[in-house]
Amino acid sequence: MKILIDNSGYELKNHGDLSMLLLMVERLHNQYPKAEIQVFTVAADRLVKLIPYVTPVSIEGRKMWLNTWNVFGGLHKLFPSCLHNWLKDKEDLLKVKFPVIAEKWVIRRFRKRGVNVEVLSQFIQLVQQADVVVASGGGYLTDTFKGHALRVLKTLALAQEFRKPTAIFGQGLGPFESKELMYWMRRVLPKLVLITLRERLSSEPHALSMGAISDKVLVTGDDAIYLAYKRQPLNMGRKIGVNLRIAVYSGLDNNNLDLVKQVLEMSASNLTTELCGVPISFYEEDSDFQSIQKILGSNEADTEELDTPEKIIDRVGECRIVVTGSYHAGVFALSQGVSVIAIAASAYYRDKFDGLAEQFEVGCSIIDGDVADFENKLELAISDAWLKADELRPILLQKAEEQISLTDSAYLRLFNILNEK
Repeated sequence: MKILIDNSGYELKNHGDLSMLLLMVERLHNQYPKAEIQVFTVAADRLVKLIPYVTPVSIEGRKMWLNTWNVFGGLHKLFPSCLHNWLKDKEDLLKVKFPVIAEKWVIRRFRKRGVNVEVLSQFIQLVQQADVVVASGGGYLTDTFKGHALRVLKTLALAQEFRKPTAIFGQGLGPFESKELMYWMRRVLPKLVLITLRERLSSEPHALSMGAISDKVLVTGDDAIYLAYKRQPLNMGRKIGVNLRIAVYSGLDNNNLDLVKQVLEMSASNLTTELCGVPISFYEEDSDFQSIQKILGSNEADTEELDTPEKIIDRVGECRIVVTGSYHAGVFALSQGVSVIAIAASAYYRDKFDGLAEQFEVGCSIIDGDVADFENKLELAISDAWLKADELRPILLQKAEEQISLTDSAYLRLFNILNEK
Protein backbone atom coordinates (compact mmCIF):
# COMPACT_ATOMS: atom_id res chain seq x y z
CA MET A 1 0.00 0.00 0.00
CA LYS A 2 1.23 3.49 -0.88
CA ILE A 3 -0.04 6.55 0.98
CA LEU A 4 0.80 10.03 -0.34
CA ILE A 5 0.54 12.92 2.12
CA ASP A 6 0.44 16.60 1.25
CA ASN A 7 0.81 19.06 4.11
CA SER A 8 0.87 22.66 5.26
CA GLY A 9 4.60 23.41 5.40
CA TYR A 10 7.22 21.65 3.32
CA GLU A 11 10.10 23.15 5.32
CA LEU A 12 8.59 21.74 8.56
CA LYS A 13 9.17 25.05 10.34
CA ASN A 14 5.69 25.63 11.76
CA HIS A 15 5.38 23.40 14.81
CA GLY A 16 1.61 23.56 14.89
CA ASP A 17 1.29 22.28 11.33
CA LEU A 18 4.09 19.80 11.97
CA SER A 19 2.28 18.37 14.99
CA MET A 20 -0.78 17.71 12.80
CA LEU A 21 1.39 15.96 10.24
CA LEU A 22 2.94 13.83 13.00
CA LEU A 23 -0.53 12.81 14.20
CA MET A 24 -1.64 11.81 10.69
CA VAL A 25 1.49 9.78 9.98
CA GLU A 26 1.27 8.02 13.35
CA ARG A 27 -2.37 7.06 12.81
CA LEU A 28 -1.74 5.77 9.27
CA HIS A 29 1.42 3.89 10.26
CA ASN A 30 -0.30 2.21 13.21
CA GLN A 31 -3.15 1.07 10.97
CA TYR A 32 -0.99 0.12 7.97
CA PRO A 33 2.48 -0.72 9.36
CA LYS A 34 3.67 -2.17 6.05
CA ALA A 35 2.48 0.77 3.94
CA GLU A 36 4.93 3.14 2.27
CA ILE A 37 4.03 6.60 3.58
CA GLN A 38 5.28 9.32 1.24
CA VAL A 39 5.35 12.96 2.38
CA PHE A 40 6.01 16.08 0.30
CA THR A 41 8.89 18.09 1.76
CA VAL A 42 11.95 20.23 1.00
CA ALA A 43 13.57 19.15 4.29
CA ALA A 44 14.08 15.43 3.76
CA ASP A 45 16.73 14.99 6.46
CA ARG A 46 14.64 16.74 9.10
CA LEU A 47 11.54 14.75 8.13
CA VAL A 48 13.32 11.41 8.43
CA LYS A 49 14.87 12.46 11.73
CA LEU A 50 11.40 13.24 13.09
CA ILE A 51 9.64 10.27 11.45
CA PRO A 52 12.15 7.57 10.43
CA TYR A 53 9.60 5.32 8.71
CA VAL A 54 8.37 7.82 6.07
CA THR A 55 9.61 8.40 2.53
CA PRO A 56 10.38 12.07 1.73
CA VAL A 57 9.09 13.24 -1.65
CA SER A 58 10.47 16.25 -3.52
CA ILE A 59 8.08 18.98 -4.65
CA GLU A 60 10.20 19.85 -7.73
CA GLY A 61 8.26 17.58 -10.10
CA ARG A 62 4.97 19.14 -9.09
CA LYS A 63 6.40 22.63 -9.53
CA MET A 64 7.34 21.72 -13.10
CA TRP A 65 3.89 20.18 -13.70
CA LEU A 66 2.08 23.26 -12.42
CA ASN A 67 4.23 25.81 -14.25
CA THR A 68 2.08 28.26 -16.19
CA TRP A 69 2.19 27.94 -20.00
CA ASN A 70 3.99 24.60 -19.97
CA VAL A 71 1.17 23.26 -22.17
CA PHE A 72 0.16 26.24 -24.33
CA GLY A 73 3.65 27.73 -24.41
CA GLY A 74 3.94 30.96 -26.39
CA LEU A 75 0.45 30.48 -27.79
CA HIS A 76 -0.93 32.68 -25.04
CA LYS A 77 0.91 35.67 -26.56
CA LEU A 78 -1.49 35.52 -29.52
CA PHE A 79 -4.37 36.35 -27.16
CA PRO A 80 -5.08 39.75 -25.63
CA SER A 81 -3.81 40.08 -22.05
CA CYS A 82 -7.39 40.32 -20.76
CA LEU A 83 -7.84 36.65 -21.73
CA HIS A 84 -4.65 35.33 -20.14
CA ASN A 85 -6.26 34.37 -16.82
CA TRP A 86 -9.03 32.56 -18.68
CA LEU A 87 -6.48 30.74 -20.81
CA LYS A 88 -4.41 29.84 -17.76
CA ASP A 89 -7.51 28.32 -16.14
CA LYS A 90 -8.13 26.25 -19.26
CA GLU A 91 -4.54 25.00 -19.22
CA ASP A 92 -4.84 23.97 -15.56
CA LEU A 93 -8.11 22.20 -16.26
CA LEU A 94 -6.67 20.40 -19.27
CA LYS A 95 -3.81 19.03 -17.13
CA VAL A 96 -6.30 17.65 -14.61
CA LYS A 97 -8.83 16.28 -17.11
CA PHE A 98 -6.28 14.72 -19.47
CA PRO A 99 -3.14 14.21 -17.37
CA VAL A 100 -1.59 11.43 -19.47
CA ILE A 101 -1.90 13.40 -22.72
CA ALA A 102 -0.79 16.62 -21.02
CA GLU A 103 2.22 14.90 -19.50
CA LYS A 104 3.40 13.59 -22.87
CA TRP A 105 2.97 17.02 -24.45
CA VAL A 106 4.76 18.88 -21.63
CA ILE A 107 7.63 16.37 -21.65
CA ARG A 108 7.96 16.76 -25.41
CA ARG A 109 8.13 20.56 -25.10
CA PHE A 110 10.66 20.49 -22.24
CA ARG A 111 12.90 17.94 -23.94
CA LYS A 112 13.10 20.14 -27.03
CA ARG A 113 14.58 22.81 -24.76
CA GLY A 114 16.99 20.35 -23.17
CA VAL A 115 15.21 20.35 -19.81
CA ASN A 116 15.44 17.28 -17.56
CA VAL A 117 11.86 16.08 -17.16
CA GLU A 118 12.51 13.06 -14.95
CA VAL A 119 11.15 14.74 -11.81
CA LEU A 120 7.92 15.69 -13.62
CA SER A 121 7.28 12.10 -14.66
CA GLN A 122 8.10 10.96 -11.12
CA PHE A 123 5.44 13.29 -9.73
CA ILE A 124 2.75 11.99 -12.10
CA GLN A 125 3.71 8.39 -11.31
CA LEU A 126 3.70 9.18 -7.60
CA VAL A 127 0.06 10.27 -7.71
CA GLN A 128 -0.95 7.59 -10.18
CA GLN A 129 0.56 4.77 -8.11
CA ALA A 130 -0.74 5.97 -4.73
CA ASP A 131 -3.53 3.99 -3.11
CA VAL A 132 -4.76 7.08 -1.28
CA VAL A 133 -3.83 10.78 -1.30
CA VAL A 134 -4.48 12.82 1.85
CA ALA A 135 -3.68 16.34 3.08
CA SER A 136 -2.78 16.90 6.72
CA GLY A 137 -4.10 19.80 8.76
CA GLY A 138 -3.54 23.50 8.28
CA GLY A 139 -5.21 26.85 7.80
CA TYR A 140 -4.15 27.26 4.18
CA LEU A 141 -7.50 27.04 2.36
CA THR A 142 -7.79 30.81 2.43
CA ASP A 143 -6.83 33.81 0.29
CA THR A 144 -3.84 34.48 2.56
CA PHE A 145 -2.15 31.25 1.45
CA LYS A 146 -3.79 30.96 -1.95
CA GLY A 147 -0.68 29.70 -3.75
CA HIS A 148 -0.16 26.80 -1.38
CA ALA A 149 -3.87 26.01 -1.29
CA LEU A 150 -3.99 25.76 -5.09
CA ARG A 151 -1.01 23.40 -5.18
CA VAL A 152 -2.67 21.08 -2.67
CA LEU A 153 -6.07 21.24 -4.37
CA LYS A 154 -4.63 20.57 -7.83
CA THR A 155 -2.72 17.58 -6.46
CA LEU A 156 -5.94 16.20 -4.97
CA ALA A 157 -7.77 16.92 -8.23
CA LEU A 158 -5.15 14.97 -10.17
CA ALA A 159 -5.50 12.04 -7.76
CA GLN A 160 -9.28 12.15 -8.16
CA GLU A 161 -8.88 12.03 -11.94
CA PHE A 162 -6.83 8.86 -11.44
CA ARG A 163 -9.77 7.59 -9.31
CA LYS A 164 -7.79 7.57 -6.07
CA PRO A 165 -9.55 8.09 -2.74
CA THR A 166 -8.70 11.52 -1.36
CA ALA A 167 -9.27 13.16 2.02
CA ILE A 168 -8.27 16.23 4.02
CA PHE A 169 -7.87 16.31 7.80
CA GLY A 170 -7.67 19.03 10.46
CA GLN A 171 -8.55 21.87 8.14
CA GLY A 172 -9.47 25.47 8.88
CA LEU A 173 -11.26 27.02 5.89
CA GLY A 174 -11.53 30.69 4.99
CA PRO A 175 -11.88 33.52 4.71
CA PHE A 176 -11.66 33.59 0.92
CA GLU A 177 -12.88 35.68 -2.01
CA SER A 178 -10.53 34.43 -4.75
CA LYS A 179 -12.57 33.07 -7.65
CA GLU A 180 -9.71 30.78 -8.65
CA LEU A 181 -9.43 29.31 -5.17
CA MET A 182 -13.19 28.82 -4.92
CA TYR A 183 -13.27 27.17 -8.34
CA TRP A 184 -10.75 24.51 -7.28
CA MET A 185 -12.41 23.96 -3.93
CA ARG A 186 -15.74 23.42 -5.67
CA ARG A 187 -14.03 20.96 -7.98
CA VAL A 188 -12.20 19.00 -5.26
CA LEU A 189 -14.24 19.11 -2.05
CA PRO A 190 -17.35 17.27 -3.35
CA LYS A 191 -15.19 14.32 -4.40
CA LEU A 192 -13.33 13.89 -1.10
CA VAL A 193 -14.20 10.72 0.79
CA LEU A 194 -13.76 12.55 4.10
CA ILE A 195 -13.17 16.09 5.38
CA THR A 196 -12.36 16.81 9.03
CA LEU A 197 -12.43 20.38 10.30
CA ARG A 198 -10.89 22.23 13.23
CA GLU A 199 -14.06 24.10 14.10
CA ARG A 200 -17.65 24.57 13.05
CA LEU A 201 -18.23 28.33 13.19
CA SER A 202 -16.62 29.29 9.88
CA SER A 203 -14.93 26.19 8.44
CA GLU A 204 -18.06 24.05 8.26
CA PRO A 205 -20.22 26.66 6.46
CA HIS A 206 -17.33 27.36 4.08
CA ALA A 207 -16.88 23.66 3.29
CA LEU A 208 -20.58 23.15 2.61
CA SER A 209 -20.77 26.29 0.47
CA MET A 210 -17.97 24.85 -1.68
CA GLY A 211 -20.00 21.70 -2.37
CA ALA A 212 -18.64 19.34 0.28
CA ILE A 213 -21.05 16.48 1.00
CA SER A 214 -22.51 17.09 4.45
CA ASP A 215 -22.26 13.49 5.68
CA LYS A 216 -18.57 13.44 4.73
CA VAL A 217 -17.78 16.57 6.75
CA LEU A 218 -16.81 16.02 10.40
CA VAL A 219 -15.90 18.68 12.97
CA THR A 220 -13.27 17.02 15.16
CA GLY A 221 -11.17 19.86 16.53
CA ASP A 222 -7.51 20.39 15.74
CA ASP A 223 -5.38 17.31 15.13
CA ALA A 224 -2.60 18.80 17.28
CA ILE A 225 -4.75 18.45 20.41
CA TYR A 226 -3.71 14.81 20.88
CA LEU A 227 0.01 15.51 20.90
CA ALA A 228 -0.38 18.29 23.47
CA TYR A 229 -2.93 16.50 25.65
CA LYS A 230 -0.82 13.37 26.12
CA ARG A 231 2.11 15.51 27.39
CA GLN A 232 0.11 17.44 30.00
CA PRO A 233 2.03 17.88 33.26
CA LEU A 234 0.72 16.41 36.50
CA ASN A 235 0.49 19.87 38.08
CA MET A 236 -0.35 23.23 36.54
CA GLY A 237 2.57 25.53 35.77
CA ARG A 238 3.14 28.98 37.24
CA LYS A 239 4.38 31.05 34.27
CA ILE A 240 2.72 33.29 31.69
CA GLY A 241 3.30 31.91 28.21
CA VAL A 242 3.97 34.49 25.48
CA ASN A 243 3.57 34.34 21.71
CA LEU A 244 3.00 37.18 19.27
CA ARG A 245 2.91 36.62 15.51
CA ILE A 246 4.03 39.73 13.61
CA ALA A 247 3.02 39.06 10.01
CA VAL A 248 0.92 40.58 7.23
CA TYR A 249 -1.80 37.98 7.72
CA SER A 250 -1.93 38.41 11.52
CA GLY A 251 -2.66 42.14 11.42
CA LEU A 252 -0.30 42.72 14.34
CA ASP A 253 2.69 45.06 14.16
CA ASN A 254 5.40 46.55 16.35
CA ASN A 255 2.93 48.97 17.94
CA ASN A 256 0.93 46.00 19.23
CA LEU A 257 4.15 44.38 20.37
CA ASP A 258 5.14 47.39 22.49
CA LEU A 259 1.72 47.54 24.14
CA VAL A 260 1.69 43.80 24.86
CA LYS A 261 5.20 44.00 26.31
CA GLN A 262 4.15 46.75 28.74
CA VAL A 263 1.06 44.88 29.93
CA LEU A 264 2.87 41.56 30.28
CA GLU A 265 5.72 43.02 32.29
CA MET A 266 3.26 44.71 34.64
CA SER A 267 1.09 41.60 34.95
CA ALA A 268 4.08 39.35 35.65
CA SER A 269 5.18 41.73 38.39
CA ASN A 270 1.70 41.93 39.94
CA LEU A 271 1.26 38.16 39.89
CA THR A 272 4.84 37.50 41.04
CA THR A 273 5.56 35.20 38.13
CA GLU A 274 7.75 35.15 35.03
CA LEU A 275 7.19 35.26 31.29
CA CYS A 276 7.89 32.22 29.12
CA GLY A 277 8.32 32.28 25.32
CA VAL A 278 6.31 29.70 23.35
CA PRO A 279 7.21 30.13 19.64
CA ILE A 280 5.36 28.22 16.93
CA SER A 281 6.63 29.54 13.58
CA PHE A 282 10.31 29.18 12.72
CA TYR A 283 9.99 30.77 9.26
CA GLU A 284 12.14 33.88 8.79
CA GLU A 285 9.34 35.95 7.29
CA ASP A 286 6.93 35.42 10.19
CA SER A 287 9.17 34.02 12.92
CA ASP A 288 7.80 34.21 16.44
CA PHE A 289 11.31 34.45 17.86
CA GLN A 290 11.99 38.10 17.15
CA SER A 291 8.75 39.31 18.70
CA ILE A 292 9.14 37.02 21.72
CA GLN A 293 12.71 38.13 22.29
CA LYS A 294 11.65 41.80 22.17
CA ILE A 295 8.99 41.13 24.78
CA LEU A 296 11.25 39.08 27.04
CA GLY A 297 14.32 41.22 26.50
CA SER A 298 16.49 38.14 26.10
CA ASN A 299 17.39 35.25 23.81
CA GLU A 300 15.32 32.78 25.81
CA ALA A 301 13.37 31.53 22.79
CA ASP A 302 16.31 29.58 21.40
CA THR A 303 15.76 27.75 18.12
CA GLU A 304 18.07 24.86 19.00
CA GLU A 305 16.39 24.21 22.35
CA LEU A 306 12.89 24.22 20.83
CA ASP A 307 13.40 22.19 17.66
CA THR A 308 10.41 19.82 17.98
CA PRO A 309 6.69 20.29 18.71
CA GLU A 310 7.08 18.18 21.86
CA LYS A 311 9.64 20.58 23.32
CA ILE A 312 7.38 23.57 22.70
CA ILE A 313 4.39 21.71 24.15
CA ASP A 314 6.44 20.98 27.28
CA ARG A 315 7.30 24.68 27.50
CA VAL A 316 3.60 25.51 27.34
CA GLY A 317 3.04 22.99 30.13
CA GLU A 318 5.13 25.20 32.43
CA CYS A 319 2.48 27.91 32.15
CA ARG A 320 -0.66 28.77 34.10
CA ILE A 321 -1.98 30.95 31.26
CA VAL A 322 -0.82 31.78 27.72
CA VAL A 323 -1.12 35.12 25.92
CA THR A 324 -0.87 34.48 22.19
CA GLY A 325 -1.29 35.95 18.75
CA SER A 326 -0.64 32.53 17.21
CA TYR A 327 -3.35 29.89 16.84
CA HIS A 328 -1.37 26.77 17.71
CA ALA A 329 0.15 28.25 20.85
CA GLY A 330 -3.50 28.44 21.93
CA VAL A 331 -4.18 24.85 20.86
CA PHE A 332 -1.12 23.55 22.74
CA ALA A 333 -2.23 25.43 25.85
CA LEU A 334 -5.94 24.61 25.95
CA SER A 335 -5.20 20.94 25.25
CA GLN A 336 -3.14 20.82 28.46
CA GLY A 337 -5.77 22.64 30.50
CA VAL A 338 -4.01 26.01 30.29
CA SER A 339 -6.24 29.05 29.76
CA VAL A 340 -5.58 31.35 26.80
CA ILE A 341 -5.86 35.06 26.03
CA ALA A 342 -5.82 35.34 22.23
CA ILE A 343 -4.99 38.59 20.43
CA ALA A 344 -6.65 38.87 17.00
CA ALA A 345 -6.25 41.71 14.52
CA SER A 346 -7.27 40.18 11.18
CA ALA A 347 -10.31 38.36 9.84
CA TYR A 348 -8.14 35.29 9.32
CA TYR A 349 -7.13 35.10 12.98
CA ARG A 350 -10.52 36.14 14.34
CA ASP A 351 -12.05 33.16 12.55
CA LYS A 352 -9.36 30.84 13.91
CA PHE A 353 -9.63 32.02 17.50
CA ASP A 354 -13.43 32.24 17.47
CA GLY A 355 -13.58 28.65 16.28
CA LEU A 356 -11.03 27.51 18.85
CA ALA A 357 -12.91 29.24 21.67
CA GLU A 358 -16.18 27.59 20.57
CA GLN A 359 -14.55 24.15 20.50
CA PHE A 360 -13.32 24.41 24.10
CA GLU A 361 -16.27 26.55 25.31
CA VAL A 362 -14.33 28.03 28.24
CA GLY A 363 -10.81 29.27 28.98
CA CYS A 364 -10.19 31.14 25.72
CA SER A 365 -10.85 34.89 25.73
CA ILE A 366 -10.24 36.93 22.57
CA ILE A 367 -9.12 40.55 22.48
CA ASP A 368 -9.24 42.69 19.35
CA GLY A 369 -5.74 43.97 18.63
CA ASP A 370 -6.95 47.36 17.43
CA VAL A 371 -9.59 48.05 20.10
CA ALA A 372 -9.30 51.50 21.70
CA ASP A 373 -8.68 50.36 25.30
CA PHE A 374 -6.55 47.37 24.32
CA GLU A 375 -4.10 47.60 27.26
CA ASN A 376 -6.85 47.66 29.90
CA LYS A 377 -8.73 44.77 28.30
CA LEU A 378 -5.56 42.68 28.06
CA GLU A 379 -4.58 43.38 31.67
CA LEU A 380 -8.06 42.46 32.95
CA ALA A 381 -8.15 39.31 30.80
CA ILE A 382 -4.79 38.17 32.19
CA SER A 383 -5.89 38.76 35.79
CA ASP A 384 -9.19 36.95 35.24
CA ALA A 385 -7.59 33.97 33.48
CA TRP A 386 -4.96 33.65 36.20
CA LEU A 387 -7.62 33.67 38.92
CA LYS A 388 -9.83 31.06 37.23
CA ALA A 389 -7.08 28.79 35.89
CA ASP A 390 -7.44 25.99 38.46
CA GLU A 391 -11.22 25.96 38.11
CA LEU A 392 -11.14 25.76 34.31
CA ARG A 393 -8.34 23.22 33.89
CA PRO A 394 -10.45 20.04 34.30
CA ILE A 395 -13.10 21.42 31.94
CA LEU A 396 -10.52 22.17 29.27
CA LEU A 397 -8.98 18.72 29.60
CA GLN A 398 -12.40 17.14 29.23
CA LYS A 399 -13.02 19.15 26.05
CA ALA A 400 -9.66 18.03 24.71
CA GLU A 401 -10.56 14.39 25.39
CA GLU A 402 -13.85 14.79 23.55
CA GLN A 403 -12.13 16.22 20.47
CA ILE A 404 -9.46 13.51 20.49
CA SER A 405 -12.25 10.92 20.52
CA LEU A 406 -13.84 12.61 17.50
CA THR A 407 -10.51 12.56 15.66
CA ASP A 408 -10.04 8.87 16.47
CA SER A 409 -13.50 8.13 15.08
CA ALA A 410 -12.73 10.09 11.91
CA TYR A 411 -9.57 8.09 11.23
CA LEU A 412 -11.45 4.86 11.88
CA ARG A 413 -13.98 5.97 9.30
CA LEU A 414 -11.19 6.66 6.79
CA PHE A 415 -9.68 3.22 7.43
CA ASN A 416 -13.06 1.58 6.83
CA ILE A 417 -13.41 3.44 3.54
CA LEU A 418 -9.93 2.41 2.41
CA ASN A 419 -10.43 -1.20 3.44
CA GLU A 420 -13.50 -1.36 1.24
CA LYS A 421 -11.56 -0.21 -1.83
